[in-house]
Amino acid sequence: MSDSESLRAARQVSSYAELRDRVFPMLKPLTLLVTVRERKLPMLVYRPFLADLMITYVIDEQGRLAYLNENHLESWQVGEHEVHAQALANLQARTAERGSYTTAGEGAQRLVIFNSQDGFDATRLLLTGLLIQLRPQFPGAMVIGIPNRDFLIAFSDADRAILANVAAQIERDAAERDHGLTDQLFTLVGAEVREYEWE
Repeated sequence: MSDSESLRAARQVSSYAELRDRVFPMLKPLTLLVTVRERKLPMLVYRPFLADLMITYVIDEQGRLAYLNENHLESWQVGEHEVHAQALANLQARTAERGSYTTAGEGAQRLVIFNSQDGFDATRLLLTGLLIQLRPQFPGAMVIGIPNRDFLIAFSDADRAILANVAAQIERDAAERDHGLTDQLFTLVGAEVREYEWE
């Protein structure tokens, strides 16, 4: 389903109590807000993230997505903070249930890849508890790329050649793949996701 179809579908939602277990966060480029304004649609519920991205909220209707907008929250008398907490809890539960990842290589060549095609692979960047569990697998800093909606890759910055090669592939994928997000790299500092800074 395209973003424009998802934006229209969001107007057909009934009550928060009925769907709270199907609300998920989704990372999207901030440029989506321009589309919303141009089409004079109700403003999405969102919060700014890093690297020209924002966290939006969607209702998962068995693979079809509908964005939540401000009208929904007003009619349901529910706040964005409550929706955010519920959406993260739902994503955590789904990831524990079926969000498996693959690994390849060892040490500085280690790659961890989420590519489940459920629409939320990149958004798993928000699950800091999961990232904290993955971090010990990498010498140096753990670097994370989310070039498109359906892909998250974590790798090490200990080998600069590998770092440069993976970063170049992320840059290409962000520009060329469907549902592109960003070529910005991320890392975990303490328990907080931040933009990765090249030394």
